[in-house]
Order: sequence, then C-alpha cells, then structure tokens
Amino acid sequence: MSLCVSCSSLLKREDYIPTKKEWSNGNPKSALDHFPSGEKGSLITVLEKAIIGLFTQEKDFSRLQDLAEENKSRLRFSASRELRSFFYSETPEGYYASEAEVIFLHILLGFYHAKKEQYEEALVEARYASNLLNGEWSAEGQFDDPNLRILLASLWIACGEWQEAKIDLRAALKLSPKSSWLRQYAFSDQSPKNIFLIFGGPGPEPFMDPETNLNFVRGLRKLGFKFTGERSELSWSDLDGNQDKLYLSPSTQNWYQRHLDRDNSIHEIIDDSKYFQLVTVSTTKQASILAGKVTGSILVGSVIVALGAGVAYLGVQANSAEIGGAGVIIAISGMKLAAEMIDRAIQTSKKEFAEDLDVSPNYRFVRFLPEYLWFGSSRSNLRFPKILDKRSGKQILQITSFGKIPVTIGFYPDTKED
Repeated sequence: MSLCVSCSSLLKREDYIPTKKEWSNGNPKSALDHFPSGEKGSLITVLEKAIIGLFTQEKDFSRLQDLAEENKSRLRFSASRELRSFFYSETPEGYYASEAEVIFLHILLGFYHAKKEQYEEALVEARYASNLLNGEWSAEGQFDDPNLRILLASLWIACGEWQEAKIDLRAALKLSPKSSWLRQYAFSDQSPKNIFLIFGGPGPEPFMDPETNLNFVRGLRKLGFKFTGERSELSWSDLDGNQDKLYLSPSTQNWYQRHLDRDNSIHEIIDDSKYFQLVTVSTTKQASILAGKVTGSILVGSVIVALGAGVAYLGVQANSAEIGGAGVIIAISGMKLAAEMIDRAIQTSKKEFAEDLDVSPNYRFVRFLPEYLWFGSSRSNLRFPKILDKRSGKQILQITSFGKIPVTIGFYPDTKED
C-alpha cells in the first residue's frame, strides 16, 4: 500500500508551534489536537503523530503500519562511492529518512503491537530493527546508538525475550561505558519483573550555528540542534511501598548529527547550490537596501550640515559668536546623525542577511523524538506504579504498562516552567 502524499506546502517550524507548546507542557492529547494539518501521509507527520499517540489512548496505528511496510519496500542499500555505502529510505515526497528515524519507526511499531498483545508482530519489528542496527552498511562506520539499543531491549522485554534484550543492553553498555548502570541488566541471568522506560525532553530544534562552519556556501554545515531537557532525577514507587531510582541514558544528539551528515552527503550538490543562490540573492538585495539607506543618511546629514553652515554664516554676518557657534554645533550634529544612521543601517542589514540565510525554520526532520531516556526496573510485581520528579515532586501522568514482562512506558518533557 502506497502512502500518497499531498505536499504542496511542506511543514515549517512555525507550523509546529501550537502542538510543540502542548507537547512541552506534557499534554500529548492536546498536542495531537493541535497538530498541523499540512503534509498528510508523509513519513515525517505519520511518525510524529505515532510518537505522540503512544502516550494517549490512540489505538489505531494502521498508518504507521503502512508506513513501515512502505519503508521496507523503499529501503535502499547503496554501494556507490558518492553515497558512501549506507542504507537510506527515500520517501515519495523526496525526504531521506535518517538511520535513527528508520530504526525508531520499527521499534515504535513494535511497541504498538505489544500494547495490543500482538507479540508475534512485535517480534517481527524487533528483528527488523535489530538487523538494521547490526548491519555494517556504511563506509563511514556502522551506525549504532545506545538509546536505540535500550529502546530495542525494552521491546524485546515486552515480548518476553530477556535473552535478546541482554544482547542489546550489552551493546548499549559497550557504546556508552559511562552508563555503568547498564551492567546490572546486561549480565543478569534473571529478568526483572517490571521495566520502566521514560522518554525525556520535548525534542531538539535546529538553529543556525555560525561556529560550526563559516563557509556561507554550505548552509546545512551551519546547522546545530538545541536540546532543552533538564535531565532531572526520576524515581518510581507503587502502592506496596516498593521504590527505586531511574537511570538516565546518554543524549540522542548523535541521531541529529548523523542526520545532518547523511543529508549533506545525499543532497550536497543540490543544497549547496540552492544555498549559494540564496546567498547571492540576499547579498544583492541587502547591498541595494544598504546603499539606499546610506545614501539617504548622507543626504539627511548633508542637509543638516548645510543648515548649520547657513546659521554659522548668518552669525558671522551678524557678528554674533552665539549664532555662529550654534551653526557649528548643528553642522557637527548633522555629521554625527548621518554616521549613526549609517551604523544602524549596517547593523540592520547584517541582521536581515543572517535571517535570509537561516535555513533552520525549513529544515525537515522528525520532531518529538526523545532527547534521552530514563530506564529502571523492579524485582517484584508492582501495584499501580507511579513516577515522580525527585526535585519538584511532580508526578508523571503520561504512563502506561503493557507486555509479557510489564513495561511501564511514559513521557516527561522535563523543561523549566515559564
């Protein structure tokens, strides 16, 4: 089944403002209600809605399922020198999904199946995600990530496959040795009775980062991602008094850097050419505007200087030092005013030039992915577990439990309150 897409107007950052606000406030249901209407059926919007929907009562994941099948048929394994031999997925709207997005898609679909106790279907997605993580598709190096391994391990656990989960937890530990807490799970023969998996942070946003590269010909090289999650300490407890802490994973920043690297590799010539044209057009426009402003400033200054000279002349004719002095002051003020106007014009032109070249509002990627994860477990069966922010005491409400080995999954935006 093909996901036909009407992409006459691709979504931009400003289109997401209402739904991102609700998501950042911890209101997934309201975030879905405010989701922008454009770009229906694209990989980006289907995956974004599915991420938000995981933390609501949404039960229909047929579009995500169609997307996963569409992705499998479109997945490409390129061995060309130009593309550096990596797998990529090209969508009908011309979007190249990153490796993290593709792998996350199948893990997410697995969670949806597990929630409906469709464990065989969930295992199919787990195996597919595992195959993508374990394959050496790239000459740049195999793409692997501790957060994707933790997510995949959680899916294996929900399906009752503890031995498979340990393999991915060991891989996560190898990728992130500083996350020493993983060791207690990676080498444990006994599976936990319950698992906690919490998505943290509202998801990063791109911005123009002049420090990354000062080459104005290459726009995407100047992009960075801003993460706003606070990485707070969380704990869990239940009605029987059982309690423990949750452990923080590393940042998912690697996902976004890889996205930029891949996007640059695939679109390098096209995007750089477009960006160079943008620089040329903006330079011409700003030069024209600035020339007009400078000319106007000089004319204003010249008029005032002429006025001052006239007043000074009258002072000389009237043999009045006061009038002559006033004329000189007026003339000097005219020169200062012209200089200030020119300086303001230059500063305004610089700002508008930077705004013209800011490609971040239009950069296409999947939003609402976690910035990091919290992971934890219990050795005993739990009754109505709850999760708290240890600093603020705030209870996280967006949680649900499912799976053969119960996995309590949730979302916490973890941002500073306005």
